[in-house]
Amino acid sequence: MGRKERRLRDQQELKQSMLEAARAIALAEGWSNVTMRKIADRIEYSHAAIYDYFENKDVLLLELVHEGFRLLEADLKLARAQAHDPEEAMRLIAYGYLGFAWRYPELYRLMYGLDGVTFSISEPEKEGLQIEDVVALTVKDVLDSHGWSTEHLADQVNILWATGHGLVTLTLAGRIGGGQAQATQLFERAFQDMLLAWEQEASTARQAPLPNM
Repeated sequence: MGRKERRLRDQQELKQSMLEAARAIALAEGWSNVTMRKIADRIEYSHAAIYDYFENKDVLLLELVHEGFRLLEADLKLARAQAHDPEEAMRLIAYGYLGFAWRYPELYRLMYGLDGVTFSISEPEKEGLQIEDVVALTVKDVLDSHGWSTEHLADQVNILWATGHGLVTLTLAGRIGGGQAQATQLFERAFQDMLLAWEQEASTARQAPLPNM
C-alpha cells in the first residue's frame, strides 16, 4: 500500500471513530448531550482538528442518519428476500424493523428525531421514503396475493409503520412492561388484526350491491 492510500485509509478510520464516539455518547447520555468537544475528547483528538472532517455537528449527525437508513433498508430487503410468501415477507420486514431499533436504539432515535434532534435539509426524508417503498411493495404483494383492493395502500402502509414506530418509541421510553419481548408480541397481535381487517373489508366490498345504472 502506497503512502497516499495509507493516508486515505487512516483518515477514513479516524472519521469512522468519530462517528462511533458520537453514537457511544448518545447511547449513554442522549443526542442532546453529544458535542464536538466530547467526541474529540473521547477519541483523544484535537477539538479544532475534528472540523477538518465535519463542518459542524449537524453534518456529523446527518452522516449517521445516512448510515442508519442504509442499515435499515438493507435489513428490510434481506428480510423480504428470505420470505416464502407475501404474508411471511410482511411479517419479516416488520420484525426486521423492530430488530433494527433494538440493535441500534441510538441510531433509531436520531433517524426519527426522538431526542429532539431535527434537520433543516431534506436528505433524511428522502431516505425515509426509500424505506416506505420497500414496505409498500411488500404490503401490495400481500393484497394482490389475496385479490384484495390496493385502493388504500398508502393508508395501510402508514398504519403498519405507525404501529411499529409507536411500539418502538414506547419501548425505548420504558413505557411497555415486558420491554422488547412484549412489544414484539403486541405487534404480532396487531399484524393478525390487520390481516383480518383487510379480509373483512374485501369481503364487505364484494357483498356491496352494485349501483343502479
